[in-house]
Amino acid sequence: MPVRIAVAAVNFGATFPGMMYARLRRHLRADQSFVECATTSTAAVDVARARLTRLLDGEPKPIAFIGISVRPDPRSLAAFRAAKVPVVLIDEEAEGATTVACDNYLGGVLAAAHLTEQGRRRIAIVVGKLNAEGDMNSALRLDGFEKALSEQGLAPVEVIYSIDYSRKDGVTAMTRLLGGRRGVDAIFSAAGDICATGMLAVARERGVRVPEDVAIVGFDDLDVAATSDPPLTTIRQPVDAMADEAFRLATEEREELLARPRRVILKPELVARQSA
Repeated sequence: MPVRIAVAAVNFGATFPGMMYARLRRHLRADQSFVECATTSTAAVDVARARLTRLLDGEPKPIAFIGISVRPDPRSLAAFRAAKVPVVLIDEEAEGATTVACDNYLGGVLAAAHLTEQGRRRIAIVVGKLNAEGDMNSALRLDGFEKALSEQGLAPVEVIYSIDYSRKDGVTAMTRLLGGRRGVDAIFSAAGDICATGMLAVARERGVRVPEDVAIVGFDDLDVAATSDPPLTTIRQPVDAMADEAFRLATEEREELLARPRRVILKPELVARQSA
C-alpha cells in the first residue's frame, strides 16, 4: 500500500519553504508520496484549520504531518493527534507537536556579537513576521540579538518587520532606515538573505558603501549570499540537517512522537564575507 505524508507551508514558492520542501522530497522512497497543503497565516485561523485538517481526508491516511514554518492552532493539532498522525514542525513550535529548528536565538547572538566586535553601535534589525502573532524563529532571533546588544550597553536603533521575507521588503526597510534621522551603521537582516539583497540594491543606488558606511548581516546562507555584491555575511542555517531530521522523525519515530513530542535544535554558524 502506498504511504502518504502530509506537508504544509504558507507559501511553497517562498524561499525557505521551497528550499526545505525540495530537501524533504529527496528522502521519498518509491512507495512514498507527499500530499501538500498551502495554508494561510494564523490571521485566518478557521481557513487555515480547514485546509490543514483536509489533509486527513482520503485513503490511505497520512502517516505523519510535516509543517514548514507553519504553526497549527490547538484544534488542528487535536485533529491530527486523534487520527494518530504525529506532527513535526520545521522552524516553528506548538503544544503537542515536535519541533526541528535552527537555534535562532543563538543566530541573533552571533549576528550582534559580530557587528559589535567591529565597532558598530547604531544597529537596526529587520525581522520576519509571517504569522499574525509572530514567528517562532523571528521572535528568537530578535531576543538573542537584543540580549547580546544589551550586554554591550546597546539596543537596536530600530526594529522593522518584514511580512514576506522578500527582496521588496528589504528595499522598503533600507529606504526607511537611510531616510531616518538617527542613522545606522549596521543592519541585521534576520528576515533572511533575500531580504538583505534588497538592502544591498538600495545601498548601491544611493552610493552608500557596504560595509564602510553600513554593514549588513543576513540569515540562511542561500546561494545568493555568496554571489551578491558585495558577498553577504550571514548566519548559516543547517537546512539539510533540519530536513533530514524532520523526515526521519516523521517516518521512523511516529509512535514515540505521539507519546512524547520532541524538540531538536541544531546550531547555526556565522559565515563572514565582505558585507560585514
